[in-house]
Amino acid sequence: MKTLPFWQDDYPRPDTLPVSVLPQRVDVAIIGGGYTGLSAAYALARSGVETAVLEQDRIGAGASSRHAGIVTTGFRQSLANLFDWHGEAVGRQLWQASLEAVDLVGEIVADEGISCDFTRRGHLTLAAKPSHFASMKQLVAWLADEMDFTVQLLSPDEVETAVGSKAYFGGMLNEWSASLHPTKYLYGLAGAVARQGGLLCEKTAVTRLEKFANGFNIQTSQGTVKAREVLLATNGNDGKLVRPVQRLIFPMSSVAIVTESLTAAQQRYLNPNGWSAQDSRWLPHYFRLTPDGRFLFGSHRYWGLDPDLLDVAATLRQQLIQRFPLLAEVPLAYAWGGNLGQTFDMVPHIGRVNGVHFALGYSGQGVALSAYLGREAGLLLSGQKRTSPFVTIQPAMRFYYRKYGRIAPLLGHYYRFLDWIS
Repeated sequence: MKTLPFWQDDYPRPDTLPVSVLPQRVDVAIIGGGYTGLSAAYALARSGVETAVLEQDRIGAGASSRHAGIVTTGFRQSLANLFDWHGEAVGRQLWQASLEAVDLVGEIVADEGISCDFTRRGHLTLAAKPSHFASMKQLVAWLADEMDFTVQLLSPDEVETAVGSKAYFGGMLNEWSASLHPTKYLYGLAGAVARQGGLLCEKTAVTRLEKFANGFNIQTSQGTVKAREVLLATNGNDGKLVRPVQRLIFPMSSVAIVTESLTAAQQRYLNPNGWSAQDSRWLPHYFRLTPDGRFLFGSHRYWGLDPDLLDVAATLRQQLIQRFPLLAEVPLAYAWGGNLGQTFDMVPHIGRVNGVHFALGYSGQGVALSAYLGREAGLLLSGQKRTSPFVTIQPAMRFYYRKYGRIAPLLGHYYRFLDWIS
């Protein structure tokens, strides 16, 4: 079994990726070379703004090449709460933005000719408990009545036919959603940035930001660059650069396993429709078939920031077999982990702290939302937009939060408690 992301092994970084040396000066410097940073750079470069992406490792080495490739609508937070907290008008804007985010990924793929197995077959949310299915019925009716959005409710028998498992109590199918191959999309997007004139600077760790009257001096491992504006697009994980941002977000670990290739009959039994899926727990499992016919199964859990990968993979395999006994004799081929950024209100945000702009906090739903917030940040920085619903809503903060390691066990117990009582 290989302990690296399947996607990176299946489609590694192209040697022809057009990387640049660090320039002396740019209009906008973007710290972070994942989906958010690349999407912002793409929007800025298309507008003629001189832009450099500063990535401490290789482009997309973090979460952007480690996720499941599920491109779905909505947020980790419920729409009902968003309406209660921010009002109906802003709630509707946020929901519409999440729909447009999925469309945006498809538009970028089509416009730039990115071959990344982008398919729009739908995403299934599975009821882990009977009470969850009852809540789904209410949500499906509310979405139809209030948002004019159709989600198909599936009975337990229909779910069993759809995913080859008796473990679930029903589900709902969102046909707006899509899936893709993460690294094919990643490097296709990076290439598009370069074609538009954006600079990709790898192995360029930012060590210090110095604010002055007309911009910033940015000290990096490759030298110093001046920029009029700076966008922090590390999903909040680099809190040492802009410490107030660290108060807004905490990393959550996600671990995934992938089997060896399945037979055609096994694929038809487990996923005849090609849907991606995730269960309804606060600490969910997610799964899909890879484009080459393997079964990917993962979980957003509070394993800690540096879990023992083999131990976690063994636990995931047991959970996989409990839900899908057909896979008991299928060997694992890959296991890997990574960190994603979660906000306390489970909604992403765009903002500015100490003169530095940021876009962060996708809470496990970052493929579509990072494209959207990256573009929004780019349009705001170039002056093409004046505001965004993700600027309007204020990030939630917790006075007691200083360091993830202290709060992680409490968060894990808290969400397990919510799963138990739901």
